Amino acid sequence: MATYRDINISRQDQFNKEYIKKNNKGFSFPIFSSIEMNIHGSCNRRCAFCPRVDEALYPNLDEELEISFFEKILSELKLNNYQGRMGFSGFSEPFLHKNLVKLVKLFKKKLPNNRLEIVTNGDYLEEKIAKELFESGLYNIRVSLYTNKKNQVKFDNIRSRLNLSEEQLIVRSRNLGSKNDFGLVMNNRAGSVDYTRIGKKDKIVSLPLKQPCNYPMFKLFIDYNGDCLLCSNDWKKKKIIGNAKEKNIYEIWKGEQINSVRKKLINRDRNYEPCKQCDVNGTLNGNEFRDKWADYFKKH
Repeated sequence: MATYRDINISRQDQFNKEYIKKNNKGFSFPIFSSIEMNIHGSCNRRCAFCPRVDEALYPNLDEELEISFFEKILSELKLNNYQGRMGFSGFSEPFLHKNLVKLVKLFKKKLPNNRLEIVTNGDYLEEKIAKELFESGLYNIRVSLYTNKKNQVKFDNIRSRLNLSEEQLIVRSRNLGSKNDFGLVMNNRAGSVDYTRIGKKDKIVSLPLKQPCNYPMFKLFIDYNGDCLLCSNDWKKKKIIGNAKEKNIYEIWKGEQINSVRKKLINRDRNYEPCKQCDVNGTLNGNEFRDKWADYFKKH
């Protein structure tokens, strides 16, 4: 059985390395290189390996990111000359947002030199909407393909007809079955995935891990209701570090709630919620950010 390696890991790693060299002027602490936003309360799929397979725990909610709130986030980023990337992903299907094109246009207007990316299952991705999104300033779309090769051909044709590069429209097979880990770098989403139920008992390890994790060092996760979570893997939403509707995101990023966890993670301590239930390998990228935070805490 081959070990799957998501190409986005190396993409993010390279981006982080370049970002931290050039884009931290004016701050004594490392600024996030990546913002992940969950922009809707629903997904149209119930995949076996995803926490959303349990409809009782994760019901579909007809709720979405408000335009005015998104504008607030963008204004704070622009004021602080943010040079990182933003992704629409998280716990939902981004194409369910009724104003997705408007969100992309607003982002490009406020942050014309930044990357905006979308992760989607591709079920609603047609040539017309793809054309509109890229013309509005979208950097790329990453399709997690859960169906067969027929849809692979569909996306190849969209890429060809719109003259998109493979970097602009990335298709990752997620239909490879349990024996191949579904085409994922699998983790239990901070204890939200039942490995036994999906036939992956071999993935169960003794928890908590004695291992660092870099996600809170470089990524800010914002839910559509404004809640900022410690990590995008915290599907149970056990650690909310602040609400971006109420506070500036930069104040949340340097706040004691997240800093207390960073200090523990640097010291390989995961014995607290939600990290004590999580088996993610959080060292595949972001090591430079972890080192910068360690230096910062030594001085402060």
